[in-house]
Amino acid sequence: MKLEFIRPLLKYIPEVELPKRHVPFKEKLIWTAAILCIFFIMGTVYPYGSVGPEGMEERIRGFEAMTMIFASQMGTIISAGIGPIVTASIVLQLLVGAGMLELDLSRNEDKALFQGTQKILVVFVALFEAGALVVATGIALPGLAWLLIAQIAIGSILLLYMDELVSKWGVGSGIGLFIAGGVSQTIFTGSFNFLKTRTGEFPGYIISFLYNLSNGEFMLILLFPIIATIIVFLLVVYGESMKLEIPLSYGGIRGVGGRYPLKFFYVSNLPVILAAALLANVQLWPSLVGVDMQNPPADMSFIQNAFYQVTSYITINGGSVPGLYGILRPDNIASQMTDPMVLAHLLVYATVFLFLCVLFGKFWVQTTGLGPEKVAEQIQQGGMQIPGFRRDPRVVRKVLDRYIPQITIISSIAVGFLAVIADLMGALGTGTGILLTVGILYRMYEEIKKEQMAEMHPALRRFMGKS
Repeated sequence: MKLEFIRPLLKYIPEVELPKRHVPFKEKLIWTAAILCIFFIMGTVYPYGSVGPEGMEERIRGFEAMTMIFASQMGTIISAGIGPIVTASIVLQLLVGAGMLELDLSRNEDKALFQGTQKILVVFVALFEAGALVVATGIALPGLAWLLIAQIAIGSILLLYMDELVSKWGVGSGIGLFIAGGVSQTIFTGSFNFLKTRTGEFPGYIISFLYNLSNGEFMLILLFPIIATIIVFLLVVYGESMKLEIPLSYGGIRGVGGRYPLKFFYVSNLPVILAAALLANVQLWPSLVGVDMQNPPADMSFIQNAFYQVTSYITINGGSVPGLYGILRPDNIASQMTDPMVLAHLLVYATVFLFLCVLFGKFWVQTTGLGPEKVAEQIQQGGMQIPGFRRDPRVVRKVLDRYIPQITIISSIAVGFLAVIADLMGALGTGTGILLTVGILYRMYEEIKKEQMAEMHPALRRFMGKS
């Protein structure tokens, strides 16, 4: 399918202009910090026509996982967050990767067409997801639902252009910045929130621990979510640093070659994002037709009731919401893990989640050019070959077939398992959020190093071995 009919519309779509001069590193940091501050401010603005912060808490219960995946703040103008942007991008990339859309993203003309099409699609997805959220949560005042939907959709469209501004004038990606900022905010407030609740307790775990310690009570159990967060963070960092290197030589010339790295997290965190997003949608979409998954109708057949229960176990009680969240805490594990229903719930949720991670991991590798055949072509085009073999892409593919299919499955299970364990331990920011944040911050760190190196004096760059 060709998208040429959309090309005449591109001139009417607003875009952020590329800088016509070199943007200094300090200026890029200022732009990035300013956009991050605007994002945090938008997360405190409640749209006109909503029930407001007082009546919001109960209505948005069960949607906590979406705030981590889509960098959203439920009930505010960014309730949908980057969900429409991510959804539109994933759909278009999969269609291009599968050959259903005739676009060559190596050409500037087709890349501009892809970005313009994505912006148009984001508008429609934003309206659809905003409508689903308003219907599912019931946060709109009577007669003001459409106004509320429009404001939430506009919030996501503004995030689209803020992402474009960061990509062109700042450091890294705006989407990554928003996700990392939202998860970091959750971890920080969960640790240091000193504003008492209505029951007189401190919601921040560290503040609560210090308060009890000042009263002579040493309650180390209060710090378990912090400890779990640190453990998962370190495991993700360790996994990010692991890689398998395949030796390569250049054109058969002895002593000249390199290595092709296969990271342990070969599929990155994409399987977790897609699996978590699918389960969140399973929870969200039935609300559009008036189905309450938490309170199914009484007049159902046995098969219908079983479907409702399994789906409810997976989506509403699984992940980063009450049910399985934090059942491995030392003060909770003895009572929870002896309950057969909890064990069945855990088995169903973990099995389905890991299965989805593997499924999406394999699908993503095959449709985005990460499979053995595509990688072999890239190595061949770069003039490289496997040492000791003739220069033939079939030989390279045969070698890659020993590693890529296996590492795809292993990495998909690994990232899925880390996400599940983090949620079961009650880690702040959820397992999915921590996986995303570590990967985003790691890539941002590498980009900052490149920016700093680019602004060094040429003589100093040569001294450090950089061309």
